Amino acid sequence: MTATITERVAMARHAAAELITWGEWADGRPTATATDVATKTDAMYGQYLTKPITDAEAEAGLRLALEQKNLTA
Repeated sequence: MTATITERVAMARHAAAELITWGEWADGRPTATATDVATKTDAMYGQYLTKPITDAEAEAGLRLALEQKNLTA
């Protein structure tokens, strides 16, 4: 995991972790995509965000959440 992440990526990581934990899985892997993560992040943190989460931030958040769960990104 990277040493420093932005607050926005941390929000995306939290949303991704929720999707991984509670979302759908197929073939032993979570089915969440970066688009799903962006949508979930905006829903969870919309009141704190001045602009929507970008695709890059959502992808980074998803990768970090997968790594935290010991799943390959």
